Amino acid sequence: MGTDQQTAAVIGAGACGLSMLKTLREDGFKVTCYERRTQVGGLWAYTPDKTMTTALPSTRALISKYTCGMSDYPMPDHYPSHLSQPQFQEYMEGYAKHFDLLKDVVFGASVEDARRNESDTKWRLAMTVNGEERVEEFDKVAFCHGYQTKAKMPKLEGSNIFEGVVMHAQQFRSADEFEGKNVIVLGMSSTVSDIINNLLPVASNVYMSHRRGGYIISTWRKGTPGDLLVTWRRRQIGAFIQQHLPRLQRWSADAGLNYLMRESWGKLDPEWRIMPAPSITLSLPGASNSLVPLLKEGKITSVHGIKRFIGAKSVELNDGTVLADIDAVICGTGYSAELSIFDSFLERSKPKEQAYDGPDLVRLWMNIFPPKHADSMALLCYSAYGKNNGFSFNDVQAMAISNIFRGVHSLPERKEMERQIDAHHAWLASRWQLEPLGFNASAVRTWQFQSFLHEAAGTGMENLGWGWKGWKFFFQDPKMSWLMNNGVETAHAFRYFETGRRRTWAGAREAIIKANEAVKVYPLADKNSLLYEDKKAA
Repeated sequence: MGTDQQTAAVIGAGACGLSMLKTLREDGFKVTCYERRTQVGGLWAYTPDKTMTTALPSTRALISKYTCGMSDYPMPDHYPSHLSQPQFQEYMEGYAKHFDLLKDVVFGASVEDARRNESDTKWRLAMTVNGEERVEEFDKVAFCHGYQTKAKMPKLEGSNIFEGVVMHAQQFRSADEFEGKNVIVLGMSSTVSDIINNLLPVASNVYMSHRRGGYIISTWRKGTPGDLLVTWRRRQIGAFIQQHLPRLQRWSADAGLNYLMRESWGKLDPEWRIMPAPSITLSLPGASNSLVPLLKEGKITSVHGIKRFIGAKSVELNDGTVLADIDAVICGTGYSAELSIFDSFLERSKPKEQAYDGPDLVRLWMNIFPPKHADSMALLCYSAYGKNNGFSFNDVQAMAISNIFRGVHSLPERKEMERQIDAHHAWLASRWQLEPLGFNASAVRTWQFQSFLHEAAGTGMENLGWGWKGWKFFFQDPKMSWLMNNGVETAHAFRYFETGRRRTWAGAREAIIKANEAVKVYPLADKNSLLYEDKKAA
């Protein structure tokens, strides 16, 4: 980096941004983090501001604490299996204080534009900080402002004549305003589940409206947190099949999900239209422990998608059914990445395949780097399917970006990057042809995305493979080899091996062993115990 300390900006102080701030600072950069909220935590930091996406106080994590923590900051022992929103916020505040990160965070800062300066030597960021306009320049920039930023609001015919409330889930904070109301909630996601659970105690009627089926995954399986079924070994086998036998991978993934659906919920009423579901490899499933039980109990009603509004309080559905006396429609229709900040340099194109008629696709190498500026700009807000459990992949991303920014990991020539982007766009076009309704333009091939970042980060996870390094580690330390391959898939493994390319953590071994000991309490003996686990964090 030369004799002068290079400067770096990190946008966002959620889990991804805090990890990036910590890693870049440890690797010698002078870092400033900008966060538009008044506290760290990202969407897990509850805010009443309805222009921002936030978890609700009632929101619970979909994966367990054993697999979703940071690589060198273990989850506190007293937390329950699945954290609540306040606990996640507390965890991230503890992380920030433990590593003394708050001194480098500017709160109330909204970055509105990023472009090269006139001499093309630095990045020029235009922002508003606590109401005042400001311009700052940096050598390197990493945008970590999240995937769930820009609400995707459907265009509903006749909305001008509807006198009720039409809002996106992003704006939902409390069910109080819906007391005694008839409410339609669009979608079947975990967010929709959360909103419905808040509405039920006060609303008169709640309808779950959806255009098609979808997998609804329970966070538990036979008294055990579902994410504990995934190990590093199983993930690597899945990645191998995905890379070399994609059709087999799609078939096996869907067959497995169909089995879990039957095991979790038993027979589903066809009128609910939950099944058949689009392939999990093409459309992300929802996760909820309550939606199917609520349908079975008759507490919510599954209806078709909305076709149009036909009166002040009347809605016509896609099957011709008319619902009268509707007071509100809440759209749990997802989010898209906010990319307008990058209009000055972000390029877009369409695949050359004639059969593709989807949206323009952004040209990002590995869905992170604009090819012309890959050594100084990273966009960690555009890679669906790319991460594994919870926060656990944030440190891998941060270490990879830092190694690229400081030249520890070399980049391919720009021409090669552009070729790879074209190939990726062709792959995206094939996905659009199979599932245009649920098409996600930010999808990545998980095996490619994760293996690249592990290599760039220098995590040493190849020591758990089937090659000579894997066998060498097995003979040197069979206990750790077994636990890291087949035990709890904890992020502490990413700090275990000494590779000289990133910092290790002296506590990694103990933390890995501790996590594997802690999960021996599962499976829980009865459902009452499971319910107790759920209620402890509510």
